[in-house]
Amino acid sequence: MSKTLRAPLAVFAGMAVWTILWVSGTAGTAALFPDDVVEGQALTNVAILVWFITFGSLLSILAGFLTARLAPSKPMRLVWILALIQLALGLYFEISYWELMPVWYHLVFLALIVPTTLLGGRLFARS
Repeated sequence: MSKTLRAPLAVFAGMAVWTILWVSGTAGTAALFPDDVVEGQALTNVAILVWFITFGSLLSILAGFLTARLAPSKPMRLVWILALIQLALGLYFEISYWELMPVWYHLVFLALIVPTTLLGGRLFARS
C-alpha cells in the first residue's frame, strides 16, 4: 500500500476505532444504568459523567496510539491531524447535547481530546 494512501487510512482507523468503541461503550452504559442514561433526557449522574470523560480519554489515547502505529512516516503529524478532527467532531456533538449535560462536563471532555490523543501517539513513539 502506498504511503499516500496509508496516511489518511491511519487517521481514519483512529477515528473509526474511537467511534465504534464509544458507541458500544455508551450503549453498554445505558443498558447498565437505564434510569440514568436515557436518549434525549438530561444526564446529571456525576459518576456516569466522570465515567464518560474517563472512557473518552482512554479511547483518545488508543486512537492516537493506533494512528501513530499505522502511520507510514511522521506519525505525530498524523496524530495531530486526528486530534484536531476529533476536537472538531467533539465540538459538534457536545454542542448538540449542550442542554442535556452540565457545562463542566462539556468543557472537560473537550479540553482532554487533544492532549490524550497526543499522549497516545507519544506512547507509540516510546515503544
